[in-house]
Parts: sequence; C-alpha cells; structure tokens
Amino acid sequence: MAHGPRPPRITPVTPLFLNSAADSVRPRVLIVDDQENVRVAIASLLARRGCDAVMAESGPAALERVRAEYFDVLLCDVKMPGMSGLEFLSEAMLLDRDLPVLMLSGVNDMATARDALARGAMDYLRKPIELDELDDAIRAATRHRRHEIEKQRAEKLAAESADQPAQTLDLRGGPLDGRRVRLEDKRFKLWVVVKQDGEHVWAAVNMPAELPADTRLLGCYRMAREGPGMVWEPQPGA
Repeated sequence: MAHGPRPPRITPVTPLFLNSAADSVRPRVLIVDDQENVRVAIASLLARRGCDAVMAESGPAALERVRAEYFDVLLCDVKMPGMSGLEFLSEAMLLDRDLPVLMLSGVNDMATARDALARGAMDYLRKPIELDELDDAIRAATRHRRHEIEKQRAEKLAAESADQPAQTLDLRGGPLDGRRVRLEDKRFKLWVVVKQDGEHVWAAVNMPAELPADTRLLGCYRMAREGPGMVWEPQPGA
C-alpha cells in the first residue's frame, strides 16, 4: 500500500523565562550579620562554592538590599543589635513572602526556632555549621525559590494566552529547517542551543543572559514578517 510523505515531526520546545537575575546559574545569597568577621568568613566560603554572596551589617541595611535587588536566599543571624534577626525576618516576609530565609543561631533555643519558623523562615540552623550542610541548605532553598518563580511566570503566561490558541508553525532555514513547533505566545523566539546531548530548543522572549558552560547558542527563530512560520537568525560568531 502506498503511503504519502510523512509530515514533519513536531520539535519539542522547552519554555524558559530568562528575564531576571533568577536565571543566573549561581545562587545569590544575602548574608545578614552584625559581626563583620562572621559575615566575611561566610561570604568567602560560599563564594568558593560558587555562590554570589552579598553582605549586610544590619536588618535595615538588608531590607534596603531586598527592596532593590533579587536574592535566592537570605542567611540571617538571630541575635543582632537594634533590629533583631526575627524582626528582620518579619519585615522581609512583608516584602517578599516567597523569599527563603535561613536563620543562624549559636544557641539551641527551641522556642526561638519555633518562632522563626512561624514567622516564615525556611530553616533554623545552629552555629557553628559545617560548610557542606550550609551549602546543601542554600542550594535546596535556591531550587525551591526558582521553581516557585517559574511556576508563577508559567501561570501568568497561561492566563495571558488563554484566549490565544496554540499555533503549529513551520521553521524556515537554520538547523531545524522543515520542522514544526507548537507555540502559544507570538512574543516568543525559539533559541537553539547545543549541549553535549544534542540540540535543544528553548522558548523565551529575550536572548538567554547566561548559559551553562557546556552550552553554545546557535541562534534563534523569530516570527516571519511575511507569511506564516518562523525564520532563522544565526547568532553572530556561532
């Protein structure tokens, strides 16, 4: 029995949201401690583990940083003069309820620990703390933070595009010439990257600001100005 030509296969597209500091590979940590030697030591240790460590000497100074910048995790001492760590925690939660806060204390005080968790802290850690334990806690908090951000963005995008049915589009030129994709948002471009396990297609509004070391950007497909489909634009130097 004769068969007609096989239709082009639909190329899988991974939606990415690469528009904030949350897309950096390195966890961004704000260390809040009134003792300079402590915060500098922690910042140096975390920097060697690949974190972007920022320091604040007090609760009010840290709140200013939280208002102005993105952080994956806050690492805060419980006992500080002026605004205590618990008071700072409450104020930080008012600014960003989803921001993970890890409280540090040199005292094994269960009442304080319960208070911190009730105010919104993700964890309560005892000083001195092993670097591996601290690193694990920060990376777990970072994964949680970024997952929640991506979830919220996906929900927002779904709400915005609810009245825009997904389109099946032909790709013209480039490494995926002749293939098809399903796209729900016309603002997206399709960024084609090469990893060790082959080609991947990522959907995002803006060009990826930072890529893993084993990843190379080839270019992107954008909506064609004339006719349906998407056309190829190579990345300069790719």
